[in-house]
Amino acid sequence: MKPAKFLLVALFIAVLNSIAAAQGDARQAQQIPPDDSRLAGDWRGDSICVVRESACHDEDSLYHVTKLAEKPGWFSMKLDKIVEGKPVTMGTMDCTYDPAKQSLICEFPRGILRFIVQDEKMSGTMNLKDGTLWRKITLKKSSAPERRFVPQRAP
Repeated sequence: MKPAKFLLVALFIAVLNSIAAAQGDARQAQQIPPDDSRLAGDWRGDSICVVRESACHDEDSLYHVTKLAEKPGWFSMKLDKIVEGKPVTMGTMDCTYDPAKQSLICEFPRGILRFIVQDEKMSGTMNLKDGTLWRKITLKKSSAPERRFVPQRAP
């Protein structure tokens, strides 16, 4: 076999092997979904106002995150603020998680929440629809489920 022909055949085989390996990696990545279950649970921390001369108030926050089984990559987030030691629900919204960016995005009628999730910490911002930065939020995952306030009846 002539050297030029040999090199051409060797190059062709190398290209085919590379394509097959890339397709195998892509199939494997598609078959193994990223583990986003670590997001589920209770997250507690601070929500600090950026616009000081406004109706905004700094808050001790408790966010409850649950996976939406019917929508892969989506979560429900219930937002509570803590007032006099008791949770007060501010609302619930659906959020999408991007595992490559480790980001959780929650859109709501007045704006958008954006979080970066790193291990047991979640930090982010709340921007209004016009782009105004409204809040900075830092949360840590609670190791134990937060106890919900249940009013006690008098005996």
